[in-house]
Amino acid sequence: ADLEESKAQEISKLQASLQTMQTTIDEANAMLMKEREAARRAIEEAPPVIKETQVIVEDTKKIESLTAEVDDLK
Repeated sequence: ADLEESKAQEISKLQASLQTMQTTIDEANAMLMKEREAARRAIEEAPPVIKETQVIVEDTKKIESLTAEVDDLK
């Protein structure tokens, strides 16, 4: 009878331990859901980043022609 009693107590402890773990997992999942939602909201509300890139188009023929003109004037 003692063996049965100690087995029952052990099972009871393990069940309580499992319940505690399940609660911890549920809480962690709830926090992750909140964090994911907050991250999604932050991404949606973030202003778009627009980088202005200066594009310089060099007209080489024009430059060559002006350079030649300057050389002629020298």
